[in-house]
Amino acid sequence: MFSTIDRFPFVPYTIQLPHRSRFGLGHFSYFYHARDADCVKGQTENRRKHTMSTSHSFENPAFSGASDENLPDQKKSPYYLASPGSSHSSKMSTRSLYCAALTGIIVFALGLGLGFLIGYFAYKAPGEGTSATGNSASNSATMNGATTPSGSTRPPTTQSTRPPTSACNGVCKEELKCPQSAPITQSESSSSRGIFEMVTASEMEEVYEFMVQQGLVDQRPSSGSPSLQNTYIYSISLYLPNKDEAISHLDEGLASPGRYADVHVHRGNRNVADIMEYRVGPLGGAMTATALYNDGELPYNSRPRDGIEWDGITEQVTLAMSILRPLLMESFDGAYYPEGGMTFHPQAPPGLLPEERETRFVMALLVDGTARGRDLHPLPLTGTVRNPGTDKSQWYSYNFYYLNQGPFRTAEELLEAFQNGTIRKFAMPRGHRQTLFETTFPKQDGNKPRDMSNKAPPRTYEPAGRRYTVHDHTVKWMDWEFTVFGSQLRGPGVMNVQFKGERIVYENSLNDVGLIYASDVSSGANTVYMDATFGLGEWQNVIIGVDCPEHATLLDAAWWNMGAQRSVSAKAICIFEMDGQEAIWRRKDRFAAGLRNTYLVARFPMSVGNYDYTIDFRFYLDGRMQSTGMASGFIQASFWDQGNPHAGNDKTTDPFGYRVSEYTHGALHDHTFGFKVDLDILGKKNKFEVIHWKAGNVLDALKTQNNNITLKPPYYLYNETRFVEWETLATEAGLKLSYANPKIWTVVNEEHKNKWGVPRGYRIAPMSAYGQVVPDSHPAMGALSFTKYQCAVTKRKEDERFITGSYDQNRMANPTGSLERMLDGENIVNEDLITWVSVGFIHVPTSEDVPMTARVETGFWLKPWNYFDTTAVFDVPQYVDTMDHSITERPPAPTDCYQPVKENCYFCN
Repeated sequence: MFSTIDRFPFVPYTIQLPHRSRFGLGHFSYFYHARDADCVKGQTENRRKHTMSTSHSFENPAFSGASDENLPDQKKSPYYLASPGSSHSSKMSTRSLYCAALTGIIVFALGLGLGFLIGYFAYKAPGEGTSATGNSASNSATMNGATTPSGSTRPPTTQSTRPPTSACNGVCKEELKCPQSAPITQSESSSSRGIFEMVTASEMEEVYEFMVQQGLVDQRPSSGSPSLQNTYIYSISLYLPNKDEAISHLDEGLASPGRYADVHVHRGNRNVADIMEYRVGPLGGAMTATALYNDGELPYNSRPRDGIEWDGITEQVTLAMSILRPLLMESFDGAYYPEGGMTFHPQAPPGLLPEERETRFVMALLVDGTARGRDLHPLPLTGTVRNPGTDKSQWYSYNFYYLNQGPFRTAEELLEAFQNGTIRKFAMPRGHRQTLFETTFPKQDGNKPRDMSNKAPPRTYEPAGRRYTVHDHTVKWMDWEFTVFGSQLRGPGVMNVQFKGERIVYENSLNDVGLIYASDVSSGANTVYMDATFGLGEWQNVIIGVDCPEHATLLDAAWWNMGAQRSVSAKAICIFEMDGQEAIWRRKDRFAAGLRNTYLVARFPMSVGNYDYTIDFRFYLDGRMQSTGMASGFIQASFWDQGNPHAGNDKTTDPFGYRVSEYTHGALHDHTFGFKVDLDILGKKNKFEVIHWKAGNVLDALKTQNNNITLKPPYYLYNETRFVEWETLATEAGLKLSYANPKIWTVVNEEHKNKWGVPRGYRIAPMSAYGQVVPDSHPAMGALSFTKYQCAVTKRKEDERFITGSYDQNRMANPTGSLERMLDGENIVNEDLITWVSVGFIHVPTSEDVPMTARVETGFWLKPWNYFDTTAVFDVPQYVDTMDHSITERPPAPTDCYQPVKENCYFCN
């Protein structure tokens, strides 16, 4: 009668008699498998074997009309009992009536007992000592005409590996599914897309063909990748339009500024190789290409590293390691390079000046089944490849270190010292490499399963279908509207964010992520990363069920694959509504009231080297926005040398962190996420106010408003108080938070005030007060000057597009895009402002970061600051109960339905 398919929990389904009749048993419940919900109709007749002869039939709002007349003949119950007054009824003697009644009671009792036994064993999964509980499928009461929802949430199911045992057809199953949402709508052509829409894969191909026709890039090779002597594209993204033109188009209906592509080109076939950036477009129209720099302005050696250069570096490492093979095999458990369980990792920067190009590398052990498990197993062997220019025959390796001993000018010199015994040696125990998979690959420890972990965890679902719409990449939800977009180098963002018809944010986008490492090893001692150089937006498919819930809407994002010279598209963005399972506001007084928190998420999961970042843009019912950056993945570790002469007696720590595994040191570092936040509060003329949270004597407080006050009013019992003091920033500035001196940062429009006469605005609230401790004298701080401030305020300029320069990773001592240079003292009162928000965290890796770093999160809030006249959530249904029942309000009740979920398999077709 009931399906017992493995892996899927049973959920309760309640059959109710109308009015108050429950056979004296309250809810008369049958349990069925969530996957077999479509079988309920087919089982209705068997349940009727246990019904009483009554005019009241079983009713269930989810399965109305499930009568014998609606069922196939073979499914009609042979035990159907005619109701009184029907043509089947007849008069009976008292004795006959008594016997019939007694027989009916006996049959009913036996059937009831048998039904409970069958239901119990069907519901009770094998090996479980307890049975599941659940809510009624229809559990509501009516109070003064208002419906009180049960609050039950049937979890969505996952796909079974074998078909359900059901007599029901597909029609029944469809009736039980949650309502289907409207599909995503898409524009028919490039010219009809919104001005902030990302460049699509097909548009990238059109740009490429145009560039080839114009002689600006070479035709892609028929096989393989381009060479360094070729001119090829290494990045294509949307070039954001001029803001004034965009606003005129959006708000006044003027002509569209068009969509253009930002195309970065490696120009290796020139007499003096360089890099160039072009503005190409309009997309979907008669395209032109405009060079954004002069020839030679961007030196070739400041280019981002790519796979073609990697191949040349690999050649040099291979030559050196073939010479050092005896050292490798003796020191590292028989490993060698290449094809011998060993690899290498290049580090950054490749030089501090744009004319330099050198690549430091560290050897590492390979871990089966991973590309970056190597980051947990670096070896105490490093070197440097000198690799300027396009002629790889002129490249060479030098400056080798072994256990920090060196530098040795050549691999031969190092090998000689090793064989002569003139340097300290190290040897891993035999068989060590065979342990790497078990200690590195992130799989469940099958020997130590956590109690109850074999049960499916809670899941959310959409009982009424999606409450948002998506057209291309423009999303509308609960009076919010915005466009998600992303750049191949810079990563994700949102554009033209409006709430209740008013633009609040023109642009909120990730611009870069900066990391500075420290470790007592010859490789990690000087490692600095600017992740935009490596491509924060080289998108991959999201991991459904991990990155995003199963009911999320997935959107495409495209990027340009430099090696193949082709576009790549991935389901890289997920949009979904989240149940916060908490109150956005609540009050328990002589009434009980509140609103359950729900919010919309636009999420971008990304893999950048060894780290995985997830960037969220979250939108709340009360007008708040939250931007977060989460880091996970493998740490980039250093080698733990127990014989390090710099170490003290403690063999577990050093000045740079902890020993976290057998030969692994958790190198300390930081992550700083730099965002460009262009707030437009009721227009572009805004000002930036700093509200100082202070303490002092009463006169200090009162004189901030009226300097003529000379005496403390007598109603102050003591002469200490807290107060706030307002400061309007007059010129561009970099700002820092301090726990000792709290401040509130706001962007306001003094020409637009709320009902109470206060200028309307939004607050910028970082989620932490982490600050950069590296001094300005550090070689990287010119390029990473944005990490010094939690917020910097500048006047908006079209030529100050990003928080860092696109090539500054490779020219840190002479950057092109330092934030410090933008802070040049311009007036910012009643101007179009940019706030550059930097949030981050310090990371001192511990043993809990092995093998995988659990999520570390940071971010900032954008919060209404006198923007509304009252709390901005009372235009949605709230929960209210009053003691006298005069007011009873409820949010919409969820429907009793299920959402089938396909099996999650990332690498399946």
